[in-house]
Amino acid sequence: MLERIAVTVDRRYGPAMERPAPTTTSRFVRALREDVAGEERSRLVAAMAEALNARPYAEVTVEDVVARARLPRARFFAHFADTEACFLATYEACARLLRAGTTAAVEGSPGRPYEERIALGVRAYLDTLAAEPGLARAFLRDVTAAGPEALRRRHAVNERFAAMIVALAEQHADELPEGYAVHPDMARELVEALEALALISVADGRPQDLPRLTDTATRMIHAALVVGDAPA
Repeated sequence: MLERIAVTVDRRYGPAMERPAPTTTSRFVRALREDVAGEERSRLVAAMAEALNARPYAEVTVEDVVARARLPRARFFAHFADTEACFLATYEACARLLRAGTTAAVEGSPGRPYEERIALGVRAYLDTLAAEPGLARAFLRDVTAAGPEALRRRHAVNERFAAMIVALAEQHADELPEGYAVHPDMARELVEALEALALISVADGRPQDLPRLTDTATRMIHAALVVGDAPA
């Protein structure tokens, strides 16, 4: 119904004029436009990200998104059924970029000790969240209250981050006790713990303090992995 109304409005007032993509000061939002396939879809996802930077997910409307994307309302419904669908697409796109930035920091430091590479990955993750406080809030908190599908996707995202921790430990097997292997369950718990730690600063309105958690998070990950049990 909403889509038909939007199409009617567009027809009544003439065809939508091509408008250039909006400018933004956020490097992360610019990266989202490049990461998401399709010109309109990428603009809508980037617009949702900017809206989330300005207000909590529960307060974001279709009007917010299309105004920031500079697209007619009907074009929103050509790609997404509702704001939840757009939010989920934005969440997954943000997760890809966060994971890519974390991976790049780790892979860009071959030959360095295990704990240093953990620190580099954690710092890249926290620096990105600190630079985008609204998105950090959406990524860490809002997603947990966005419904069952959001929780399912959050679980999948955290599984991928946990796999990164497992893979990094495997690369440094010679630095760990003989016969040691990282249990995937432990890696998942570490990802959850890091999110909870970061959320404290975000919820308290102190996103600028996130990078200061690097040492704490690094030691937590290193200690837990080194003393962990191998999988059965």
